[in-house]
Amino acid sequence: MPHKNKFLIPILLALVILPMIATDIYLPAMPTIGLQLGVMNSDITNTLTSYMLGYSLSLLLAGILADMYGRRFICIVGLTIFCISSIGCYFALTIEQLIAFRFFQALGGGCGTLIARVIVRDLYDQQSQVRVLSYLAAGMVVSPVVGPILGAYLTSYFDWRSIFLMLIIFSFLVLIFLYAFMNESLINLKGDRRSSWFSVAISQYAFLLGHREFLFYTLAISLAWMVYFAFISSSPALIQDFYQTTAIEYGYIFAATISGFIFGTVFIRWKMATLNLRHLVFLAGTIIFIATLIIYALTVLDIKPLHVRLTFVFFALFGIGIIFPAAQAGVTRPFKNSIGLISGLFYATEMFFGAICGYILSAIGNATWISTSLIMLIAAAGIVLLCIFDRWHEASKQMISFNPLVK
Repeated sequence: MPHKNKFLIPILLALVILPMIATDIYLPAMPTIGLQLGVMNSDITNTLTSYMLGYSLSLLLAGILADMYGRRFICIVGLTIFCISSIGCYFALTIEQLIAFRFFQALGGGCGTLIARVIVRDLYDQQSQVRVLSYLAAGMVVSPVVGPILGAYLTSYFDWRSIFLMLIIFSFLVLIFLYAFMNESLINLKGDRRSSWFSVAISQYAFLLGHREFLFYTLAISLAWMVYFAFISSSPALIQDFYQTTAIEYGYIFAATISGFIFGTVFIRWKMATLNLRHLVFLAGTIIFIATLIIYALTVLDIKPLHVRLTFVFFALFGIGIIFPAAQAGVTRPFKNSIGLISGLFYATEMFFGAICGYILSAIGNATWISTSLIMLIAAAGIVLLCIFDRWHEASKQMISFNPLVK
């Protein structure tokens, strides 16, 4: 069986980590890139926004294409695009070129993010899916913890272009291992439907957008991603510029803060068997809301110590670490077919929310603690309101079903 392949989990981890580390390893270099290319911080933020747009489009298309052409083939094509685009980023001479190549880098890399999770759905039962997805989520923490530190050292001792050189090498090695060791996990390819894939996809998207469980988990992870992305995209300015830290100091500070995410993934693995997924999302949303509210209050009150502010960022990330695997496990449970398409719309929506967040931050101008914390707070409030509305809707349905006067 394919899932007994000892190389499968490491390959899936690499597919998930690669497009994430392409952002995290890049963060410490953003001020340096701005100086060398002669642009403002808000212009550099646009490279993250274009990455999120490419990521969103990739996830949307990869889900459909993976159902039609197979998981393995689309992964190979995506990794090839990622590798070529990374070469383009290495040689970019203007901010416009870097923005464009970052878009295509994400367009290729996003395929692996989606398909790795779809392969888990193909090969494992529901209980095992949560366990494996939590491993992938924990593996993703390698990126935000190690990535900024590695990027800081590369930027400090070599040049920001060396970051993309490392991504070229890493993606090429993953491509070799994938080609040699990963088998196809989809049994029945839908080749007979390739000519009508667009109309089929549109009808299925319309169905999904009216499906209560799909909408709940999709909006939950998308709002959580906005909280996460608002912080990571602004963190170079919030930490390096405001507190005058070096790139290496920033890398370690960021890694320590982002470790809150891994504690969240550990918590959900501990509580998954005893708590309902919706209850976990509500618990996590409450934690995120309280933490971001405190961050915003600290900023308004001009309480400046960095360790105080980042302590509550840590707790917000802890909540996000709970929501991510819970939503990923819950969103496909009601469905048996077209898992690639379903997962594609799910993750594409998540990344699109990140692109919206990036656009807002860029439109505001250079990042500040007040603007970033406000965006985080609004997104966190959205998670709590979503959970409250979901519970109210469920309670209303139960009241109607038990009311003998209602037929």
